[in-house]
Amino acid sequence: MTKILVMLTTGKENINTEMVAFNFAVNAVKNANSTVEFLFLGRGVQAVNKKQKSAPQFREQIDNLRKASIPVKVCKVSLQGEGLSDEDIFENLDSVFGAVEVDNRIKEGYSVITF
Repeated sequence: MTKILVMLTTGKENINTEMVAFNFAVNAVKNANSTVEFLFLGRGVQAVNKKQKSAPQFREQIDNLRKASIPVKVCKVSLQGEGLSDEDIFENLDSVFGAVEVDNRIKEGYSVITF
């Protein structure tokens, strides 16, 4: 079985790319029976800001990831870099150190796809 870490590094400047990342992750589970994890990293953490204009769309996409049993994680360092705190982001996101998370997934045989 294929294992994929989907990393969203694109910020709010390109909502289309963000939506492609969400759809790719869900479809990899549904259509290819892959094991998928999703990581918001770098400017990609802007998508988890619940105070932004597109928040309802992103909340729905994150819910779709969860319905597909995809673990959803966000980089703590990237949050700090974007000036976001835990109070600014959607609930129930696993906060991790992005570099450590990527390293661990690669060691476990995951392929990394970046959007």
